[in-house]
Amino acid sequence: MRRTALVGLFGLMLAACSPAVIEDPEEPAPDPTSPVIVGSAFQTFSNCDDLLEYYISEAVDIVGPYGLGGPIWMFGERTAVDTAAAEDSAGSGGGADRSFTESNNQVTGVDEIDIVKTDGNRIYTIVDGTLRVGTVGDPGITIAGSLSFRDWWPQGILLEGNTVLAVGQIWGGDVTPLASDSRIAPGYSTSITRIAQIDVTDASNPRIVRTLDMDGSFVSARNVDGSIRVALNSNPVGLEFVMPAGGGLRAEREATEANRQIVRNSTLDNWLPYFVLTDANGSTSEGQLLDCNTVMAPNTFAGIDTLSLLTFDLNTGIGAWGDAGVVASGATMYATADSTYLATQRWMNWGIMTDAESADAAEGFTTQIHKFDTASGVPRYVASGEVKGFLLNQFAMDEYAGDLRVASTTSPGDWWFSDESESRVTVLRPSGQTLAEIGLVDGLGLTERIFAVRFMGPTGYVVTFRQTDPLYVVDLSDPAAPAVVGELKIPGYSAYLHPVGDGRLLGVGQDADEDGRVLGTQISLFDVSDPANPLRIDQITMESGWSQAEGNHLAFTFVDGTALAPYERWSWELIDDTGKERSTFDAGVLAVRVAGDSLSLAGVLRTELDSAVVLEGDEDWGRVDPWRMVPQRTIVIDGYVYSITYGGIAIHNLDTLTRITFQRF
Repeated sequence: MRRTALVGLFGLMLAACSPAVIEDPEEPAPDPTSPVIVGSAFQTFSNCDDLLEYYISEAVDIVGPYGLGGPIWMFGERTAVDTAAAEDSAGSGGGADRSFTESNNQVTGVDEIDIVKTDGNRIYTIVDGTLRVGTVGDPGITIAGSLSFRDWWPQGILLEGNTVLAVGQIWGGDVTPLASDSRIAPGYSTSITRIAQIDVTDASNPRIVRTLDMDGSFVSARNVDGSIRVALNSNPVGLEFVMPAGGGLRAEREATEANRQIVRNSTLDNWLPYFVLTDANGSTSEGQLLDCNTVMAPNTFAGIDTLSLLTFDLNTGIGAWGDAGVVASGATMYATADSTYLATQRWMNWGIMTDAESADAAEGFTTQIHKFDTASGVPRYVASGEVKGFLLNQFAMDEYAGDLRVASTTSPGDWWFSDESESRVTVLRPSGQTLAEIGLVDGLGLTERIFAVRFMGPTGYVVTFRQTDPLYVVDLSDPAAPAVVGELKIPGYSAYLHPVGDGRLLGVGQDADEDGRVLGTQISLFDVSDPANPLRIDQITMESGWSQAEGNHLAFTFVDGTALAPYERWSWELIDDTGKERSTFDAGVLAVRVAGDSLSLAGVLRTELDSAVVLEGDEDWGRVDPWRMVPQRTIVIDGYVYSITYGGIAIHNLDTLTRITFQRF
């Protein structure tokens, strides 16, 4: 029912009771029907008893008087598969071929999960927990059908032909057998991931074919030509820890010892995630999500959660899958067409450390990175290495000419600046079973941390920030001797960098004063044609504004020389001495033309209103309902901009920027 060839996170196919073997990376890819054995970078387990023994031995050492203390804080990116834009294809909705933009993804070949998808003939949205299917006119859009989800909230969708996969989180509630409170360890939230396979052949009647519920928090999902990857992170469940019976050292010591015994008495069901598969007719099957022999543990302890990645072939649906797991509390994943990397971080109990202890721990902190060859479809272990510091997000890793370039910073959190922190770019190359460091440039952004990274061919661009924004240009043409060849210091920062051709780079972020206080959305145009002399040649600032594109690259669109970035702005002032406030609200899509060395704000594409609105009372809030007007994504189809909001879809002409219509949901 559920087992296909074990092609999962690493395509691991481990033979029970077989010893670990390091494969020569120069050897040809193995036969897909043969087991792929993982090398010494990980511990492998020949049977379920060995795996259980590992969980218990590690958990006994860290359990305390209050249990395991809840989910472990892992700084840096919260586990994501790094992927890219799929190639244009004819849509499932039929009709004339159209030109259209797809998701703004990182690497060519893999489509990222998002709240909006299109095939050029239909637009699928799931912005408010309801899947809507809109058929595209010339221009125009008609909501042909919808599907509501009553007991969960999908976080995004993937589209392949006539199938939509909705993936999201169920928090608590009695929605499946998985939600029993008795299965959740104190300090951990009830967390279930659901995948729904939806047939959209009939746009007016999207229907659920089957659902798959799994223990764990949803991490990310990707689509590679109909091969779906879903990652989730699972906490231990069902460990009913005791609490200290009163205050004092003795009570805490007794509780700790009792909790250690609870760990020693645990079973594998407490550690590995569980699943329930439900077909359209209501029939169910259930069991352990992962096979014991597909689970590995890094040799450097990385926590006691289980990171899982499942693969599904949409030709057969989500009723069968390949699986693999890593015992780790946090990871960043990056994938190219030929390689898959897993970056894990050593577990640290930051919550009990003093500031000085945290600073000392961060100073020597490293991120481990493991490479797998995925070109054959059944990945095989290649090599492992490490870099100093923490990774920002999926853009922090990039493979080029067989080498992996990694940007990292020694400051461990989004909120933490350290006087000792610095950033660096490390180049790693497979050598035997090691990802060996062959090049390093450090000392970037002293006392600052990385806010944006973009690797483009033999060049890397790194933005650090604390009070000013140094944009560093890193020459990686000689991977053994990377060097900072240019630096530009300007107020504010860029949180997302996008190439716009002709040696130009667009940055989306925040303007700031000399003290580092942010002032509003800033779009900057950089001339990086001379790496030794990067220049900001133009900029546009929207005072007090904010754009989703600053924190989510999927919200950004660049097409035909025009950058489209969702935008919103709030301001408040007192009306009189009574303390009554007047609010001014504005939202739309910033349409910025890029022409040579200049930027021009062509307009703000507002979805329903023609200008900012002033709200003075409850009646105004009820009339305007501003949150429904904020654009979430933009799609361009045949020269028209479709702006998707919680309230509906607005259509503007890309050339004239005039609003054609607004279709309410």
